Amino acid sequence: MEQRLAGKVAIVTGAGQGIGQGVALRLAREGADLVIAEFNPQTAALVAQQVAALGRRALAYPIDVGDVSALRQMVTSVTQQFGHIDILVNNAGITQTKPMLELAETDWDMIHTVNQRGLFFCLQAVALQMVRQIPENVKTAGRAERSYGKIVNLSSISGRRGRPLATHYAATKAAIISITQSAALALAPYNINVNAVSPSVVPTPMWKQIDLDRGRLFGSQPGEAQAAFIENIPLKRAATLEDIAGAIAFFCSADADYITGQTLNVDGGFEMD
Repeated sequence: MEQRLAGKVAIVTGAGQGIGQGVALRLAREGADLVIAEFNPQTAALVAQQVAALGRRALAYPIDVGDVSALRQMVTSVTQQFGHIDILVNNAGITQTKPMLELAETDWDMIHTVNQRGLFFCLQAVALQMVRQIPENVKTAGRAERSYGKIVNLSSISGRRGRPLATHYAATKAAIISITQSAALALAPYNINVNAVSPSVVPTPMWKQIDLDRGRLFGSQPGEAQAAFIENIPLKRAATLEDIAGAIAFFCSADADYITGQTLNVDGGFEMD
């Protein structure tokens, strides 16, 4: 595979399974060294071993992204160990299936702490380090001729329209689109690119949980909810991990140096905006 990311250091949050794992391995295959920022230390270690087997440096970094002080410490630790940070993939996220009228404050806070608050403060901490890495004359000019960092946030097609069975989740994913645009504008003088990807159905542990939760709500059999959703996708299939990882790797590469503030639907045509 082309080494578009050779020499780069990438942090991928929530990289212990699912999309995050797929992204970490794709970036490693393209030449990046990886920080596996993951809540579960066991899965973090396993993915770090997979990255190392590809010949890249790997650091398993157990972390709760809802802990802002821990995020800042992670950036400091990674910089000390690797020397620089070039890429952040803000992937960590959780979901919950629950009717809107039944949502409690604890449900709302749980989802927002990880998906929105955690994502923003991780972005902020990494962006501050990326800016510190830029030569002073470039910062003074307020204009950079080349990219000095890539940040990719994981939104969702749920951020494109209302979801009455996941109102709080959809709200966080819509917020991520806005955060992406704001961050792209704030970091444009430093030529730090900020974009987002919105997947649809991906066969991950998160989607298995959604399927089970909907089964309990509506009495459907395992797999029925996912199959019904896929039926409404024009390409008539779920996304693969490589579908999502390929789009993210593109945003992390020099091929996307002139793209910022964008949210790309990787959804088989489900949303077309």
